[in-house]
Amino acid sequence: MTKIDMRDAFFEKLVEAARLDERIIILSADHSAFALKKFEEEIPDRYINIGIAEQNMVGVAAGLAASGKIVFIYGISPFVSLRVLEQLTIDVAAMQLPVNVISVGAGFTYSTDGPTHQGLQDVSVVATIPGMTILNSSCPTNTRAFVEMAISSEKPHYIRIEKEVLSDFLDGFEFRFNANAGYSSFGDLDSKLIIITTGITGQIVSSKLKKWTQEFKTSIRLIDVYRIKPFPNLIAELKGHTHIVVVDETYRSIVGSNISSLLLKINEQQRILIEDTGEIFQFLGSTREFMTDFAGLSPTRLERKIALFLGQD
Repeated sequence: MTKIDMRDAFFEKLVEAARLDERIIILSADHSAFALKKFEEEIPDRYINIGIAEQNMVGVAAGLAASGKIVFIYGISPFVSLRVLEQLTIDVAAMQLPVNVISVGAGFTYSTDGPTHQGLQDVSVVATIPGMTILNSSCPTNTRAFVEMAISSEKPHYIRIEKEVLSDFLDGFEFRFNANAGYSSFGDLDSKLIIITTGITGQIVSSKLKKWTQEFKTSIRLIDVYRIKPFPNLIAELKGHTHIVVVDETYRSIVGSNISSLLLKINEQQRILIEDTGEIFQFLGSTREFMTDFAGLSPTRLERKIALFLGQD
């Protein structure tokens, strides 16, 4: 299956949409991507490099959106979430303007740049903004779909896209994507174990499903949540599974919190294990693979933890 950089998957689709819709405009905080250069060259009058001034960029975007534009703003995760929290809350969300934040650098993507560039807190912070939809990229299919979802709703979005070169989920499991559901699903509906992922962790887990099915001697169901807010209704999916594992490359997993709340409503005797990054910072110069393992989210460490969780020590 063809692999593609998730930034290019997103921006190629956005270029197609912009050719047909003159309301679409892009603002960049002095950050680029291969397919974004194509937008700049082909539609230069609707591409503006604001410079490294993210708070100002959000204010400009709000003004353009209020005048009838559908605006996409692009920058590195911490700088278009933590740095601009007040502007997103007041200028954009409170007014319910069609401003779409394209946040690149999820999780440990920019591992070599240290704590200033880590994208661990962004989802937890942005989730506190009323009226802000959060979408989290995990494969080309949902990344491309985010473009039309954002344009058609004409509401604020925080769109978290990977910088990795990825393909759609493999490993022999049927891929079922529903643009309205908020999640994709794989595997056995009647399995004992269900693993819930979001973002890059969907790729990590799906690559090991066949191996883990054999190792744990049980069938496994995978749910990949791509719409974190509003959170999808997974009650029907969760019923009947005795062991639930959440894997999320963020700090204080919002997905884990929401799953825990849903389990209280089900009121069944189910066990849940939530694996997120915990309270760590990146080490300057370390790779994403090293940091993922350090946080306990590498396939090897996840396999050990899930085995213990299933009582297979």
